Amino acid sequence: MQLPTFPTPEEAVLGAFPGTPCIVVAQAVGDDAAYAVVDVGQPGHPYLYGVSVERAEDGWTEGTSGNGPGWTLTDREHDLGTATVWGEAPEGTTRVRGSCRGEVREAPVPRGVYLLAWWRVPADSGNDYPRVDAFQIDGRWVPRSEVRR
Repeated sequence: MQLPTFPTPEEAVLGAFPGTPCIVVAQAVGDDAAYAVVDVGQPGHPYLYGVSVERAEDGWTEGTSGNGPGWTLTDREHDLGTATVWGEAPEGTTRVRGSCRGEVREAPVPRGVYLLAWWRVPADSGNDYPRVDAFQIDGRWVPRSEVRR
């Protein structure tokens, strides 16, 4: 069975939830892979869910999904995937900074949810999992260890 394709990563993500009210609250797009965090909860009761999508010959298709960040296989031949870290950000956060395997990334924080993604990460990454290092709150970078929730 061939998966349906969509013209954009966001449409492929939303296509994974037919008939379910949801909204994309954060997304990251690489060359041939994308990852999005959607809120599938009821109004006032968010429930975040991550969805991986991949570029196919004629559009974007749904990959795997789950209710937590981590690593998602995207290249079976080379055992590579997308490593993510995501979640609800502290109030007032405008950006997030994190690292994985020595590579630092920053991203905006829309709708109170952060997402950082690293592409083509080997399955066996040792103990260097993606992590959040700091949040930009009120114009100042605050180390994750100092953030009060």
